[in-house]
Amino acid sequence: MHRVVPELILENYRAGRFGGDFTAVGMFLDLSGFSKMTDTLMQHGQHGAEVLAGLMYGVFDPLVRSIFEYGGRIVSFAGDGIMALYPVVEDERITALRALGAAWAIQRQLAENPDRNTVYGRFSFSIKIGLTVGSVSWRILRSVDGNQATYYFRGTAVDNTADAEHHATAGEIILTETIYQLLDGSIQTQPHGSFFRFNRFVEELPGTTPCILPTVDVESSRVFMPEDVIVHDMRGEFRQIVNLFMRIPDLSDDKLGEFINTVFELRKQYGGLLNRIDFGDKGCNMLMLWGAPVAYENDIGRALNFFLDLQARTDFLITAGVTYYIAHAGYLGSEMCEDYTCYGWGVNLASRFMMSAPAGRIWVDERVARRVSQTFEIDYLGVQAFKGFAIEQQVYVLHGRKQSVEAIYQGEMVGRRDELNRLEKFVEPIWLGRFAGVIGVAGDAGIGKGR
Repeated sequence: MHRVVPELILENYRAGRFGGDFTAVGMFLDLSGFSKMTDTLMQHGQHGAEVLAGLMYGVFDPLVRSIFEYGGRIVSFAGDGIMALYPVVEDERITALRALGAAWAIQRQLAENPDRNTVYGRFSFSIKIGLTVGSVSWRILRSVDGNQATYYFRGTAVDNTADAEHHATAGEIILTETIYQLLDGSIQTQPHGSFFRFNRFVEELPGTTPCILPTVDVESSRVFMPEDVIVHDMRGEFRQIVNLFMRIPDLSDDKLGEFINTVFELRKQYGGLLNRIDFGDKGCNMLMLWGAPVAYENDIGRALNFFLDLQARTDFLITAGVTYYIAHAGYLGSEMCEDYTCYGWGVNLASRFMMSAPAGRIWVDERVARRVSQTFEIDYLGVQAFKGFAIEQQVYVLHGRKQSVEAIYQGEMVGRRDELNRLEKFVEPIWLGRFAGVIGVAGDAGIGKGR
């Protein structure tokens, strides 16, 4: 069983509460080192995927446990980052000390053991952390029939902690002024622009508390995530993934609910894995994936048609990035809390496209453009540099579907004589009135299997 929906969401869902507000200390952690590791292990097939899954668990598990033992709740995993909230129940200052204590414990854990050795080499990791105190608003958004749901957390405790993390470097904990004022006299810091760099505690920290979580609630969880993801022991693997990253305006709760209902309706037609709505440094955004845990031959077309129909049914601009890359599909986190997601350069590039594209535009990469150019109107924009990518990336813009699809099965078949001979021999029993059996034609998308 996998705990892929935050307990904070499930507790309220079971109680029939679908929204609320509270004050919390927010903590955002960003890990470095996974992108290089993923690139290296991708070269070693399924065994590389299994090694990667083990490394991810080994690095994330102690971090997750520290968050829970100091009273925190993890509400999302964002790539190689974690968003945690420490709800203020009684004493705001003690809650802030607990959150900072967790951050300090996490930094010490990783500083003492930054390297992981594998049969494919040594990999090093570092972490940077931002903290603040502020407001949180949460909502559970359900489909009309109640069979699908998603959720979000937003507010100053989410936005400002991501902002603080962006000002940190490896090994640092950066505080906003609000949490610094709250803890002034209990900690030693130094100014860091409009923020404060944490150095050490000058008073004793609150102790940790063992965290005992209930059994995974499959019945409630499968409203938010596919049951296969919750129940099955799915191994980590490298798969071809379509990444659709969408940015939408900062809508009211009611308007956001209407939008998500449209998403739910279209997902019944086109599929796609949706985890939650995210708020933070990218504004209001959603990541949807095609290719895991279930893959289809036309996943790229499904994703593009999904977006075009969604855009046509909304009265505001949606900006998006779409990429098609090999990614690691599997679990990120710990048995206490984890996420089923796809990890790799494709997700990162889709995010960069989304943030760089003009409002209302959808940028796609060369891999997408090449595979669907006969059915969609796509123009080449040129090459652009993006943060995190050593070389410039080709960028294309999607305009829509082609009104008339070009005939693609014309002319002479070239270069498939051996395959055709095998097929012709296989079907010979049919001409004698006998069952021939079943034959499969396998290959990458666009290789000509249909022809």
